[in-house]
Amino acid sequence: MNFLNLPITALYGGLCGLLVILLAANVVRHRLRSKVSLGDGGHRDLGRAIRAHGNAVEYIPLALLLMALLETNGGSATALHTYGIILVAGRLLHGFGMLVPRGSANLPRQLGIVASWAVILGTSVQLLWGRIG
Repeated sequence: MNFLNLPITALYGGLCGLLVILLAANVVRHRLRSKVSLGDGGHRDLGRAIRAHGNAVEYIPLALLLMALLETNGGSATALHTYGIILVAGRLLHGFGMLVPRGSANLPRQLGIVASWAVILGTSVQLLWGRIG
């Protein structure tokens, strides 16, 4: 049987997987403390935890899929590690920005989402226009 060998994407996929589990555990912690089974029950901290987890689950799979496609199509290790570092750092920043109570817009959250978009945009462009770098 022939399996794909994607060691770079696998590294960042593993790191992102751990982050998703940490964010999910945080949702469960808030649910138990608030005694809320579904929704957020009007608890702002629980609502933020739910969205931090949900946002990670919305963006990480696409970014990793694009990285995997780039890796299978001969993308350079340097480019892939750059995308992976930006993705993980961005998701950590976004999660932190979502979970620390502040105004609706804050710098870690903003940097985190821009980092995720940059990875999706960069990998997409490389896949469409050839392998740059």
